[in-house]
Amino acid sequence: MIDKMVRKIPIVYLVFSVIIIMSIFLLVLFSSNILNPTSIEKRVTSTYQNSINYKVYLATNNFVTDTSLGMNQQYIASMTNSIVIDFMQSANFLSQSTVVYNYAMYAKISAMYHNEDGTNSEIWSQLYPIKFVNNQTKVGTSLVLQDQVSISYWQYRNILDNFKNTYHLKVDGKLEVVMDINYQDLDGNTKNSKLTTSIPLDDDVFRISTDYKKKDSVVEKKTVNNMLVSSNVILIVLVLLGIVGILLIGLLVVKLLKIYSTNEYERIKRKIKKDYGSIIVDIDNAIDFNTFTIFEIKSITELVDLEEELRIPILFYEKTKAKICYFVIIKDHYMYRFTLRDVSQEII
Repeated sequence: MIDKMVRKIPIVYLVFSVIIIMSIFLLVLFSSNILNPTSIEKRVTSTYQNSINYKVYLATNNFVTDTSLGMNQQYIASMTNSIVIDFMQSANFLSQSTVVYNYAMYAKISAMYHNEDGTNSEIWSQLYPIKFVNNQTKVGTSLVLQDQVSISYWQYRNILDNFKNTYHLKVDGKLEVVMDINYQDLDGNTKNSKLTTSIPLDDDVFRISTDYKKKDSVVEKKTVNNMLVSSNVILIVLVLLGIVGILLIGLLVVKLLKIYSTNEYERIKRKIKKDYGSIIVDIDNAIDFNTFTIFEIKSITELVDLEEELRIPILFYEKTKAKICYFVIIKDHYMYRFTLRDVSQEII
């Protein structure tokens, strides 16, 4: 039954059917996202912009008439009186939000010892609270925090000098002034920002540096379901398509094996009967070759030429088991015979 079905179906139909079914299978497989049912969606829920500005106020002296100097300059320690620092952070939220925030401002003195291997070690530090703002609630899409602190330069330098003189240490000191900001929203998400100003306390001439992120953001990760249809339905469709595809591929393989397993004898016999079918007559009765004078013809074309000359049809007779067949023309007691045999088979 399968053999008959394979013979009836043209190979081109099988090839196109396999291509179509496999294309549909792959389309369903990749478009359904069953290989990637969920994904992580990232979105920015809030953005932050930070800034630090400062002024250095000078003690009264006979050389500089200005009472203060701006940012990013060199400052003479003996002329310095105080340093006023402005901290600012602006926050923008993706949607209307309720945010609880607090912040602390403090100064930190650190004494750094130079090791013999060229590294530095902090051997002493001390925190000095300046200001603390307790939990505040803000509802909206934006928030601006801005605060100012005034630092007495010589107050902190004298603390460091007292430490150095007490323990007779050769260390470098610095003063860090920090605004430490903390946020928490109703979903429990937290955010911390530190804006730091660093002031050397040992140099006769010093520069002030800052350390903070000018722009920052909070990214929320959310799991997204990529499936538009139930995964069970997709699996059933894929299984059915897979079964049909496997069956079609199996039929195609059988068809190809049938084609390529046909030997040279069968191919030539079929070609002759196809090309000259109008002048060839199949017969079932065995031919008694002994009653004729036989002329062996070397090729089928010579026999066809003879048929055209004599106007006598070509008779076809085959010994199936022996894999040998004869194309003959009979005229009177003469036989013109072209023999085709399968040389790979033993003639019975």
